[in-house]
Amino acid sequence: MPRPRPRRPWAALIAGLTLAALLTPVQALASSPAAGPVILHTAPDGRGSDCTTRKPCSVQTAQKRVRALNDNMAGDLLVQLAGGTYRLDSPLEFTSADSGSGGHRVVWQPEPGAHPVISGGRRITGWQRTDTAQNIWTARVPASLLTRQLYVDGKRIPVAQGPAPVALTRTAGGYTAATDVYTHWRNPSGVEFVFTGGNGAWTESRCRVASIQSIRLTMRQPCWDNITNRPKPAAQSPYYFPDLAQDAVPTRIENAYELLHTGQWYLDSKRHTISYIPPAGADPDQSDIEAPVLQTLVSGQGTLSQPVHDIVLRGLTFSYATWLDPSGNDGFAEIQANVRITGPQSPQPQGTCTFTQPAGTCPFGANAQEPAAVTWRAAHDVTVEDGTFTHLGASGLAFAYGSRDDLVRGNEFTDISGIGLTLGSTNDPHPSDVGADDREINTGNRIESNYIHHIGVEYPGADGILLLYSRHTSVAHNEITDVPWDGIDSGVNAGHLDTADHPDLTSNINADNSITDNLIHDFHGVLSDGGAIYLEGHQGETLRRADGSVDEEASFAHGTMVTGNVVYNDLHSGLTLYNDIGSQWITWTRNIEFNNSAGNGGCAPVGHLRFTGNYHADQIAEYPCSPAAVDLQYANNTELPMRPGPADLPADIVSNAGLQPAYRYLATAGGPRVTSLSPRKGPVGEPTDTLVVGSGFTAGSEVSFGDVPAARTTVLSPSFIVAQAPAGAGLAEATVTTTAGRYSGPSGLPLASVTADSMDDETFWRTSFDPYNVVDGSLNTFWSSASTPMPHWIDIRFGHPVTLGKVVVRVRNFDGMALKDLTLSMSSGAGQLQERGTVTGNTSAAVPFAFTEPVSADTVRVTVNTETYQGQPRANADIGQIEFYDAQGRHLGN
Repeated sequence: MPRPRPRRPWAALIAGLTLAALLTPVQALASSPAAGPVILHTAPDGRGSDCTTRKPCSVQTAQKRVRALNDNMAGDLLVQLAGGTYRLDSPLEFTSADSGSGGHRVVWQPEPGAHPVISGGRRITGWQRTDTAQNIWTARVPASLLTRQLYVDGKRIPVAQGPAPVALTRTAGGYTAATDVYTHWRNPSGVEFVFTGGNGAWTESRCRVASIQSIRLTMRQPCWDNITNRPKPAAQSPYYFPDLAQDAVPTRIENAYELLHTGQWYLDSKRHTISYIPPAGADPDQSDIEAPVLQTLVSGQGTLSQPVHDIVLRGLTFSYATWLDPSGNDGFAEIQANVRITGPQSPQPQGTCTFTQPAGTCPFGANAQEPAAVTWRAAHDVTVEDGTFTHLGASGLAFAYGSRDDLVRGNEFTDISGIGLTLGSTNDPHPSDVGADDREINTGNRIESNYIHHIGVEYPGADGILLLYSRHTSVAHNEITDVPWDGIDSGVNAGHLDTADHPDLTSNINADNSITDNLIHDFHGVLSDGGAIYLEGHQGETLRRADGSVDEEASFAHGTMVTGNVVYNDLHSGLTLYNDIGSQWITWTRNIEFNNSAGNGGCAPVGHLRFTGNYHADQIAEYPCSPAAVDLQYANNTELPMRPGPADLPADIVSNAGLQPAYRYLATAGGPRVTSLSPRKGPVGEPTDTLVVGSGFTAGSEVSFGDVPAARTTVLSPSFIVAQAPAGAGLAEATVTTTAGRYSGPSGLPLASVTADSMDDETFWRTSFDPYNVVDGSLNTFWSSASTPMPHWIDIRFGHPVTLGKVVVRVRNFDGMALKDLTLSMSSGAGQLQERGTVTGNTSAAVPFAFTEPVSADTVRVTVNTETYQGQPRANADIGQIEFYDAQGRHLGN
C-alpha cells in the first residue's frame, strides 16, 4: 500500500476547524458563513444519509448530498473521507451537477490524519494448495472477474511468463513451432506474445494467440496485421512507423499457466480460478491479495456548454484499476508513447486521414490512446493535488476536451502500467476535428511539483507526462525518475508528416506552452530512442506580418519554451533534449544535461529552433535525418566536462529544478540514494569539493567518504549535494545519512579505487569510459581501454579484504561484442596478484568465475586478452560491469 504522507498544511487547517464546522450539514447551512464550511463525512462502511461524524455515509450518498447543497454555496463544501479502502462497484462519476458555485468549490479530501484509498479492486481469498510439487495455490473467483494485474500485500507481481520453450519461426499469420508443445497448453487463446523494441526501439507491442493447431500458432487479428503490416501513406515517407521485422520472435511469452514460476500468477477465465506460486512457506490467505477489476475509478465528464468545474480532489489515493483492451483482438500494437493502432486497417487505415486512399481516421495520427484511472473532460478549475496514483493498469490521470485552468500539483504517480498523466487527445489538433469550437481547446492548465517514478511497468513506452494539443500549459517543477522511456513528451506521431521541405501538411493549436524547472533522471530504463524532454510536431504556429513575411520573434514567443530543466542518466540511448519530426518554434534555454548518450538534436524537424544559454556535457545539434532543418539557432551554450563537478553546474538552476520545497517530502520519504560522485577517485591530497548526485537528500544530510566525514556539506536539492572531502579521504564511494535512512554508493562496495591500464579518448567520442563505470550498476556505461595492443587490465581495490565466492564480468551492452579470452587475478594485503581463473573462446555477454572455496581479496584484476565484435578481434577492451558475490551467492553492493 502507499506509504503514509506527512500532514500537509491543508490538513492542519481542517484539524483546527471550529466546533461550528463539525455541525451536521443542515445546522451548518443555517449558520452564518463565518461559522465554517459545510462538511459531509464518509466512511468505507458508511450507511444512511446523515453524513455526520457519528453516522458517516458512503461516498455515493455524499455525492447525492452535494448535488442537493451546491446550488447556492456561501463557502467551500467539504466531503471528508475517513481512512480505509473505498471499494467501488462502478466509477465515481462527476458532471456539472457535482460542481461548486458562487466562486466556491466542492472539496473531496481525507479527514485529518486519514489515508483513504479509492479502489477498483477485489480481494481474493479462499486459497488452496492444488499442486504440492510446484507449490501452486488456487482460488476460485467470480466468472465476471477479468483483470491483467494482481497485487500481493501492495506489491505488483508478474503474470506467468518466460521465454519461448521451443523455437518459433515466423510464417504467414503467425508462427510455426519446432515441436507441438504449445498445443498442450491449457488456454492457447490467452497466450500473449511480447515484442520489446519490435516496432521501433521505443516500443513494446503485444499480441495474443488466436489458435494453436499442432505446430502452427495463428495470431489474433487485427493485432497481428497492425504490428506486421502498418499503413504507409506516401506523404509520410520515409518516416513510417516500423513493421515487426520478418525474423522477429517474442522476447517473452506471458499469460501461460505452463510458464508459472515462483512469484507469478495466472487467471484461468474458463475455470474461473486464479493460480499463484507464493514464496516457499507463505500462505496466500495470510496476505492481502487484490485483483483490480474496474477500468475507471473517477470519471469527470462535462460538456462545452456545461463543464464540470470547481472540484478539488485532495490527498486521496487511487488504486487497483485494470485495462482489458490489450487482452482482446486489438492487442497492444504500439506506435509511440503507448498510442496504438486498433481496428482493421482495410479499407480505412486508422489515423491516416486524407493521406491514404480511401482516407483513414482524421486527423493524421488520430490513433487509440491509453485510458486513465481518473479522467476529466471539459473540466474547468478542477484541482487534483496531494494524491497518490498507484497500482493502476493503464495511465494514472488524464484531462482533455476543453479542460481549462486545471491544476495537478503535489501528487505521486508510481507503479502504473502505462503513462503517469496526459493532457489532450490524439484526435483534436483543431476544435473542428472533433466537431467543436474554440471552447474545446485545452488551455491554462498547470502540472506542477508531481513526483513520477516507476511508471510504464507493463507498457514501457510510457511517458511520465504526455502533452498532446493545448495552449498556455505549464509543466513545472516535476521530478520524473526511474522510468522505462521518456520523461516529458509534447506531441506524438502527428508530426511524422512535416519536414522542412513540406512543413505544413498538418497543423495544430499548440501555443504558449512551457516546460520549466523539471528534474528528469534515470530514464530509458527499458526502451531507447527518445528523450528526457521530447517534442514532435508543431509546437507553435508560424505567425506572419501584414505583408506576409514570417514574424520570427512573435512565432518563437508563442511557441514552446523549455527552460531551467536538469536532466541526466540516460540509461539507454536517445537525444536527451529532442526535437523530432515536424517540430518547430521551440526555445531551449538554461537547461542542464549530463551523463546522457547525446545531449540534443532530432530527426527531421521542420526547424525554427533556438538552443541558447544551455549547459551540456554531451553532443548537441545532432540532426542525422534528411531533409535538413531550417533556422537552427545555437549560441552561448556552455560545454561541461564529461563528469561535471561542483564548480561546473550553475547552482541556481540545480537548486531550483524539481519539486518545490513544500513538496520535496515526496522524493525524500524513501531515504537517500547515491548514483554518482564527481570527482570520483582514490585519496585526495587536499580538501576537495565533491558533487554527490542521487535522490532523497534532505536539509541536514550527513556525508562521509568511507569513515571520513565531509568537512562541509551543502544540500542544493533532494538530488544534489556539494560535500568537501578532507585531505586524505577517498572519493570512490560516499555515504549519505538522513532521518529516513542511510545509503552508500554508487556501488555500495567498500571501494578504495578503480584503475585501468588505459582509457579510450573521451573527448573524441564524447562518451565516458571511466574505469568506475564497471561498478556503477549499469551495463549502459562501460570502461573502454585505449585502442592499443592487447592485453588490457582493470583493477578494483577494496578498502579491506572481501570474501568472494564468484565474480562475473559482463561486456558492454552492445550486440555482437564478446570478451573472448579473460584472466581473473586477486591479491590480499601486500601479496602479489595470483591467477584465479582463465576463460578462452567465450561468446556470451557474461563471464562467471566461480570458486570452489571462498577467496579473500582486497584487489581484483580482470585482464582482457582478446575481445571480439561480430567474431572479429578488437584492440579495445570493453567491460560494462564487474559483479561480486559472497560465498552464499549473495550479490555484494547495490
